[in-house]
Amino acid sequence: MFLQIRKEKAGMRLLPAAILAIGTLCTLPQARAADPDWVFANSGPGGQPMVMSHQGSLDVMFYRSASGTIGIAIHQRHGRYRNPRGVETAMVMIGRFTIALQTFLDGQKWDTAGGDLKPDTVPDMVDALKVAATGALIPFEHDPVPFSVRGAMAALDDLAHYAKDHGESLPPPLQPAPATHAAPGVDIEKLAHHPYDTQHGRRLVLPLYDIAANCGRAHIEMQDTDGECITAEQKSQAALTAQWAQYDSDLKGACLSLVSDPGRLEKYQSLLMCLSRYQDDRRQWQLVSGSSGSDDILPAKNGGAGQPPATAPTPP
Repeated sequence: MFLQIRKEKAGMRLLPAAILAIGTLCTLPQARAADPDWVFANSGPGGQPMVMSHQGSLDVMFYRSASGTIGIAIHQRHGRYRNPRGVETAMVMIGRFTIALQTFLDGQKWDTAGGDLKPDTVPDMVDALKVAATGALIPFEHDPVPFSVRGAMAALDDLAHYAKDHGESLPPPLQPAPATHAAPGVDIEKLAHHPYDTQHGRRLVLPLYDIAANCGRAHIEMQDTDGECITAEQKSQAALTAQWAQYDSDLKGACLSLVSDPGRLEKYQSLLMCLSRYQDDRRQWQLVSGSSGSDDILPAKNGGAGQPPATAPTPP
């Protein structure tokens, strides 16, 4: 189910509005989880994705900031701390990784600490999350408050893939490698008028797109019902799964490249329409043309097709 979280008033620069929506997010069902203890929210205020773990009185969060880096926030739901005058931070430790987070006051006390990481510190946090099982919030002049980070690395990987699928980025090493589809610039209309599969059956796998997340975003951007979108996407996915082997591999690659556009949210429907159209164009061309197709898109080993054979040189 798509999560729609009301936007909070702007005004805090160091901490995105997503971190101020804790009370609202806690009452909503989870969209999807990389680990049973981590909730993935694909539509926080401002459109920024985040992952959260509810642990007793603590909410532990990692989020994508508006500037494209990763942020951390800790929310103490049932306790408040008072800092001495002039102290505006609290420490968080995960293994050997330590960061000072800004505290946000409610009257004279604070219950939330958070902030964005500099991109060059993200690798240190990732290294710590790979080996650490626990972390700790350390309020000034108070005992540390431990929390678990089990599953946090998997949740961050989920966050990185979601960002990539929607045309956003995260600092290395979180950003996943780009998918290898057809080379950019392929003229699919021209390709469909070539009578043969120019990639000779190269194996391509039908991708697994996040239907719920894409339809949820389409619901907001297109004012459509996400239920209808999900049903249509599932039907298209089933049709593609059943017919995938019938499509030529070069047309698969070209259509996959087209639907990778972040603006195309109904992925399976777009992919099925693309493949159905251009595979049919190729069949029609094979029936009526009798041509070998356009020489400039033939594979190298067939480069001589449609040309007269070379004449042997005349001996002197």
